[in-house]
Amino acid sequence: MTNENYNGKDWNKSFTIWNDMLNSKNANSITKGVYILKSLSDGIGRISDLSSELSLSKGTVHRLLKTLGQLDLVMQDPITRRYYLGPLILKLASKPIIAHQKLITCAFDQMRYLRDVTRETVVIHIRVGLERICLEELQSLETVRYTAGKGFVMPLYAGAGGKVLLSEIDENELQLLLRNLRLVSLGPNTITDRKMLLKEIRRVRQQGFATSFGEREQGSSSISVPIKNYICPVALSILGPDNRFTLKKMTDILKEVKESAGRISENLAK
Repeated sequence: MTNENYNGKDWNKSFTIWNDMLNSKNANSITKGVYILKSLSDGIGRISDLSSELSLSKGTVHRLLKTLGQLDLVMQDPITRRYYLGPLILKLASKPIIAHQKLITCAFDQMRYLRDVTRETVVIHIRVGLERICLEELQSLETVRYTAGKGFVMPLYAGAGGKVLLSEIDENELQLLLRNLRLVSLGPNTITDRKMLLKEIRRVRQQGFATSFGEREQGSSSISVPIKNYICPVALSILGPDNRFTLKKMTDILKEVKESAGRISENLAK
């Protein structure tokens, strides 16, 4: 272990804290810490709310937050007293393309196949907190095209890919997440009503795919299906201009899109 500094803090000191946690009598403090980080990513930032959500005493939550803060995994706003994910988490999350290279590798051939068959842009998204990020994109073969942009971050609630990612979350977590989402209009058809969005997500969960027309940007359309057997929800989507990538075309290719997602899921399970 080298004596490198992270944000002005001694890495050896952080390692010692982790070592103490691993060897403590209360070994499940690691698990509790992970649940705290997960709750923070869902927008729950007050000690009282964390205590209620996780069924832990306020003292336990405060102690764990203090330890996580020493590790730069959480930080506190000195004015509002709310806690947020810290700089180390943000630094790790800022490089998802590297962290999810296996997913990209397993998906690439099927993405290329779908791009060649449909001639439209094909992307994969994962959820990062209340947003989603484009991990990989193969752009349309057409001159006029609709793209997301590799590494581009966008709101979780708008578009077919976002609805598929939300549909892969269990109901309790989904309800909590929706309460913390700020729904603002991005395109002419953005769903900004929570009840309507929840109804749409449940429909997507039941049918196994989502479509979108002008939810994130006027003139855009997309279809998305889930990829299974990964550490987090993944959405495989095809994007295009709505005057070319119509509902009929989506319906015609839906079977192939689902089959490609199935093959990717099988690759991930190996």
